[in-house]
Amino acid sequence: MHDLAVDKVAVRMEEAALNATVVREQMLYDGWLVRWAPAKAKRARSINVIASPHRDLTEKLEFCQALYARAKLPLIFRLTSTGPDFELDGQLDSRGFRRFDETCVMAVSMRTSRPASAQATLRYEEADAGRFADITGQLRAYASEHIVEHQHRLAGIAVPSIKLSACDETGRYVAAGMAVVDGDVAGIFDVVVDEHVRRRGYARQMMGKLMDAAFDAGARTAYLQVEYSNTAARQLYASLDFSDRYTYWYRTHQHE
Repeated sequence: MHDLAVDKVAVRMEEAALNATVVREQMLYDGWLVRWAPAKAKRARSINVIASPHRDLTEKLEFCQALYARAKLPLIFRLTSTGPDFELDGQLDSRGFRRFDETCVMAVSMRTSRPASAQATLRYEEADAGRFADITGQLRAYASEHIVEHQHRLAGIAVPSIKLSACDETGRYVAAGMAVVDGDVAGIFDVVVDEHVRRRGYARQMMGKLMDAAFDAGARTAYLQVEYSNTAARQLYASLDFSDRYTYWYRTHQHE
């Protein structure tokens, strides 16, 4: 039996996160937002539960298995602690869908103050969707097709987004990050630092820049998504006063 009291802020952040990661390859199906983009990001190629169901689960699984088979993608569910279908996780578990990549959504209120930005040692510039996808793709060593898909996904965001890249003194791109401002809520996405120059405070600087820009754009709550296993990132975000708000995880039959 689940508490009917809803964490409205968490629900609002989950809606904003879906808005920030919209893809062309998606459809609504009986309370499921089904996505099958050819993306590296699992949230762009998984089933997100957004409403209570009415149809039989077996029927729905057969439909989605056929859809993902045509797309040549594994059938993946993304489930959250915010619901709304709290029985689905157990139903999928009983059908052999294994749980993996548990992720925490962390949030911070910026209503009264915002954290002081770290002293800048990099040169920052705003980038359009294409340039930002190129830079983050290079920093992550993405394949070309995933960079193109990322560009299309960024270009499709309906709400304002602030995409920053950062160069060191040699003019080389070493960091990037994006804030997606959905009313008074801002999601921080795609924060990445070149693996060869980590532990120099660049991620903290980028976070400060993004949060300042989001605050100036009207956001008063910031959120981000980080896997529980990423201890270093969780420690960084906690030092910026982010705290755990809700969780999500994936389930699949296949090896991911």
